[in-house]
Amino acid sequence: MKYLDIESFRTLNSRLSFPTTGGDRHVLGRLEAYSCKAAGADKKLYRYLENKYREDLEEANGLTPEQSSLTNIASPFGPLTQSASRKMMFYLIATLNASFPDYDFSSLNADQFTKEPSAAYCIKSVNTTLLNVGCPATLKASRMWDHIDDVINIDECDVYSYMPNAEDDPHEAEGPVWSFNYFFFNRSLKRIVFFTCRCISNLDELEYTSDQELVFGDILDEPVETELYPTCKHALKEMTIGGGLRL
Repeated sequence: MKYLDIESFRTLNSRLSFPTTGGDRHVLGRLEAYSCKAAGADKKLYRYLENKYREDLEEANGLTPEQSSLTNIASPFGPLTQSASRKMMFYLIATLNASFPDYDFSSLNADQFTKEPSAAYCIKSVNTTLLNVGCPATLKASRMWDHIDDVINIDECDVYSYMPNAEDDPHEAEGPVWSFNYFFFNRSLKRIVFFTCRCISNLDELEYTSDQELVFGDILDEPVETELYPTCKHALKEMTIGGGLRL
């Protein structure tokens, strides 16, 4: 995966680090863009995942269809018997490896990822979350989703999320209160925008850099009127059906 240096993302990332309203917690968020062009390490990872799949398939051949997860359960990427589904899983794992270079995510399974119902669903969840924890005025004024849309064209994206268990969470030592990891994948652009966030407490004990992350809000909450959010086409227009978010 080739990291894309997006100037607007650098500005947004500086604003995605802020204390919550109560002041005892801190939100750390980060946006990154990647081209799906494979580098040397990516090719090695792809070969490893393909070999792992073949080994799992050989093991599954000794099971009944009811017992075999490879033949009986559809992954969020589609049937893993199809190379395109496995390639999508590879893209997400390679993105995680690139974003967290001190960790190796090659052992992740497909069921640790989720395909979100729509981009609008994801946007509404993020918006609600940021507002609930005290999103600062500087971020509200930044029109974050417009900048994301400029990079990835949200309406053309499939959106996936990753919710790590304890052993696969690079921030487990911090004990995050909540976190999310979203991947916006544009197949025609062959590009991914990775939006990762967490909320932590005891910030003074942490040694952190530009690394940052967020939290899941309750998307069933009443929408809140705000200038934080975007003008990007159909996904955002969907969100106005119930009223609340200004375009």
